[in-house]
Amino acid sequence: MNESELKENPVLTSYDVRDLNENPTFPYDDGSFDVVTCVVSIDYLMKPREIFAEIGRVLRPGGTCILSLSNRCFPTKVFQLWLQTGDMEHIFIVGSFFHYSGLFEKPKCVDMSPNPGLSDPLFIVTATKK
Repeated sequence: MNESELKENPVLTSYDVRDLNENPTFPYDDGSFDVVTCVVSIDYLMKPREIFAEIGRVLRPGGTCILSLSNRCFPTKVFQLWLQTGDMEHIFIVGSFFHYSGLFEKPKCVDMSPNPGLSDPLFIVTATKK
């Protein structure tokens, strides 16, 4: 999200704007959060190893990372492998980010598609920090 969108959200008490493809570090202390989320944007992050290390760093032990994903995207902005694979592979790709970070328990996925096969898919992949 950009700063103008965040500024218009009346629920937020604070926010930080950062291009994680340019600087894949989070401006937060170790163990600062119980939950980290990323909503239909994991396919735009070009440095997943660094990002997942940061997610693990800022999560408290037992904290959860919740990622939502779909097959809709801006093709010019996602990493190439995303365009060459389908829904099931997308889930495995995201699961491998958790797995290979070495910081999380086994990830889980739930299909939250409103009308499977008739609508855009929506998958939620979660993992708990060890």
